[in-house]
Amino acid sequence: MQKNKNIFILGAGPTGLSIAWHLSKSENNINIIEKKDYVGGLSRTICDGKYLFDLGPHNIHTNKTDIINFLYKILNSDLMEINFKVKIYFNNQFVDYPLKGVRTLKVLSIKDRIRALFDFLIARCLMFIRNPKDDESFKSWITNRFGRTLYNIYFGPYAEKAWKIQSDKISAYVAQKRVPIISLTDYIRKLIKMNTTKFHPEDSSQVRCFYPKYGIQQVTNYFYNKIKDKNCIISLSSTIESIEHDDFSIKKIQYASNNKENIKDVDFLFSTIPINELVLLLRPLPSEDVMQAAKKLDFCSGRLLYLKCSQEEILQSPVIYFQNPNIKFNRIYDLRRFSKYCVPEGKNAVCVEFTCFINDEIWNASDEELFSYTIEELEKRGILKNEIVEGCFSERLSHTYPRFRIGFQKKLRTIFSYLEKFRNLVTLGRQGLFCYANIDEVLHMSFRAMEYFNTIEYKNIDYDSLFQEYIKHD
Repeated sequence: MQKNKNIFILGAGPTGLSIAWHLSKSENNINIIEKKDYVGGLSRTICDGKYLFDLGPHNIHTNKTDIINFLYKILNSDLMEINFKVKIYFNNQFVDYPLKGVRTLKVLSIKDRIRALFDFLIARCLMFIRNPKDDESFKSWITNRFGRTLYNIYFGPYAEKAWKIQSDKISAYVAQKRVPIISLTDYIRKLIKMNTTKFHPEDSSQVRCFYPKYGIQQVTNYFYNKIKDKNCIISLSSTIESIEHDDFSIKKIQYASNNKENIKDVDFLFSTIPINELVLLLRPLPSEDVMQAAKKLDFCSGRLLYLKCSQEEILQSPVIYFQNPNIKFNRIYDLRRFSKYCVPEGKNAVCVEFTCFINDEIWNASDEELFSYTIEELEKRGILKNEIVEGCFSERLSHTYPRFRIGFQKKLRTIFSYLEKFRNLVTLGRQGLFCYANIDEVLHMSFRAMEYFNTIEYKNIDYDSLFQEYIKHD
């Protein structure tokens, strides 16, 4: 491991904190710069009396046994395995997710049932005689695998609500990452209750799911508690103003913290901030094509409404998705079904999740307005009654998921072709790589980054090799 270096980390989320934890074992000077006034990033748990609220449903579902073993090592018995069966509120009924043929068709009208089954079988048969890899959009990917009827009734409306753009403008990458797809043979195997042969991490029936006893911030708190008394300085509420470089080597970083301007020498920089923001902070600025690529990448924003409730049993599953485009929220989750230790005895809480743009109607709504709308929709469907809600509050999130528009891969390739020339800069994490990644995956990224930092001299970064599974979008 390198020694006596000034190492800066941008962002104090799980990726940045785990990087700092690895580095804290060395004789390096570690500096973390975080724009918020707290650590944890999106893996934050809010303490409100005896309630512990995460920023969204952070169940840990992974096939990476090294990550599960690591989490067991740091959390011990506080890492609980949970029953994570997801439901969709579809056509005024609750349906298992992933969509499972016959049970899904039962909630449709006879006319739609016949059309959906016919379209589905035709689509699957056509997959045998053509190459589906050429699908570019979410719309074409889904239609060519599930048929036009199920696309029109379910997949299309939900995707447009969740990503806030038309589904023919959404990259097929979203469908590849989010929608479990099985072959026609495996589909038949499922109908007769046999195991399928193809793994998909978003199919909760195929993966073990875990959750920390006292919320997801138990993971980030482990790293924070290990580094706070070591050779690590964490600057909260700080704003990065510029990152100076020369001959593709980061030299200095300028940032404001506690009303003080700081200019520090840098030997190595790990960035977990949004990749488009990183590019535009570099001085001198990159070429025009790189800047334009960065400016055309954007992120979804979100609003979370938390409802504290007076009874234990509320939802019939941990998470429920809402397909209906006329319902403004995407999903709700039941806190007690994640961990009974996150709510007071005899109580429960529900988190309601909205996708939005900054400064749109949802973003600007007051808590009272958001609650009034939400409880009306939930009462109308017999899901939750106003009389059991004892209080509410909300959180705004400026960056949730990258918005994967068609063509984002080309823009990223332009950016990575530029960034990989730097000898002492690594960008990583969900926002740093502009990828779909959960907490297990960002921890895995930090392990990979440390392997690079510890084993070879500084040279140009090969992102295809270092983070292949996260930046390969085909």
